[in-house]
Amino acid sequence: MRSLFYRFQLVCIALLLGCSPNAQQPANQQSHTQELHISQSEPARKPGMIVLGWNAFGTTSTYIEQGSIAWNMNVVSPRWFTLNKDNLVAGEVDPSYVEWAHKAGKQVWAFFGNKFDADLTDDIISNKKNQIEIANKLKNALVDNQVDGLNIDFENIKEKNRDDYVGFVATIKRALAPHNIVVTVDVTRTNPDPVWSGSFDRRGLGKVADYIVMMGYDEDLGGGGKVGSVASLPWVEEGVQLLIKDVPAKKVILATPFYTREWVTDPTTNGTNKFDRTMVEMEQIIKEKGLQKKWDDRAKQNYVEYMEKGLKHQMWVEDEVSMKQRLGLVDKYGLKGVAVWAVGLEKPSIWSVFGLPN
Repeated sequence: MRSLFYRFQLVCIALLLGCSPNAQQPANQQSHTQELHISQSEPARKPGMIVLGWNAFGTTSTYIEQGSIAWNMNVVSPRWFTLNKDNLVAGEVDPSYVEWAHKAGKQVWAFFGNKFDADLTDDIISNKKNQIEIANKLKNALVDNQVDGLNIDFENIKEKNRDDYVGFVATIKRALAPHNIVVTVDVTRTNPDPVWSGSFDRRGLGKVADYIVMMGYDEDLGGGGKVGSVASLPWVEEGVQLLIKDVPAKKVILATPFYTREWVTDPTTNGTNKFDRTMVEMEQIIKEKGLQKKWDDRAKQNYVEYMEKGLKHQMWVEDEVSMKQRLGLVDKYGLKGVAVWAVGLEKPSIWSVFGLPN
């Protein structure tokens, strides 16, 4: 599991890996093709379901343009605030974006991150006075601008700050509660890494925050040297099952990817590079190369591969089929909703899968 920021810098990260895909052509390949057409029928969304989209790359005008396409997204989370060594909190609200979102029927949950800086996070949140000052600064900014909520995304936290972080979130919640401002916290899918996973007291965070957002992606960065999907369905489902042991399902939001990775392997050396690909880029590759999607029954999603200049290219496809299955987990386990990383990486047609606003 890795940070929300650098998983989308769209740069090559060289790894020495190698594997063979567990992909096969399904017997019901036609039914999956039909499912893409069925998605256009605009199914109803269950009452009270949250559909949250993170705004991470661009300006206010970009976010408005992207949000206008995402017509059935009812919560937006623009990346506005970060921890800061000098002022504790850096960033500001753009009132024009709040005004647009509210007119469009969307709530605004401002994004607040720690820049994935473990030392900075330790220095600041281990001090209760800092916690209170940050909470008050955020309260003033959010209340003054009629912002509806706060999405806290702190990653790469030291294990010794596990309790500090719960206390930090609790302090913020106490400051914002009188103003009916929602507080949500992002956590990684449970994994063995002590920093990227073990530093989260999920049960404790679930008690003090309104909602917990499980980042159900980056399975392929979890170690083990395996080329594969960023979020195979069994892996995501197991993560949900583990999380709802600690947090009530009605307080859980499942975050899903609008991206995948292209794995490029040299068969002679088994050396592998991986490249982040947006949904749009992925579809362009499939079209330009004339690729045929095949069904990977282990990952429960479509898969493509091709050879070029002696190199093997592999992608586990994020599309309407994979998104429908993730949404199926929201229904199956009675979760509060779904989040997407990130708005602007998707093809517009994907929004039809999320259903009509309630």
